Amino acid sequence: MLIIIKIKEARENKGMSLKELADLTGIRRQRLADIENHVVKEDEILFIEMLVIAENLGLSILDLYEVQNIELQ
Repeated sequence: MLIIIKIKEARENKGMSLKELADLTGIRRQRLADIENHVVKEDEILFIEMLVIAENLGLSILDLYEVQNIELQ
């Protein structure tokens, strides 16, 4: 299973800058940038961070994830 975090896409669709999201969520801009750019691994992102981000984007937390199945051969 492959999990893709879609914060950047969601944020840009809302016309919001990274700084604006940082100000709304209280999460440091650099931390948000690292999450968006996959510097932070998916399993190192706190649930509360994703919840606060989703809430401030007016989305469900599920909207910030894409799950793809991968086949092992």
